[in-house]
Amino acid sequence: MHPADVIAALRKRGTSLRQIAKANQYSHINRVLTSPWLAAEQLVAKALDTRPEQIWPSRYVNPASRKMAFDLTRKIAVTMPRKRRQPAEATA
Repeated sequence: MHPADVIAALRKRGTSLRQIAKANQYSHINRVLTSPWLAAEQLVAKALDTRPEQIWPSRYVNPASRKMAFDLTRKIAVTMPRKRRQPAEATA
């Protein structure tokens, strides 16, 4: 898909790259529109109820490029919510 088509599809669903990034504790994920980024690709695909391969088919043709995207990814477990630390109870 063209980057503008991805943005338009997200808007039609009432979300944006910024909202997806914030919800998943990223500062931004705009780079996913032009560069392979495994975690962000999965997040965008999930928001569009599709698979990353359908949005960016050219990124999935060469397995070596997927390895590069995997290596560049900081957060692999994008579908698992982060556990929040419970504040320690103060003892008086």
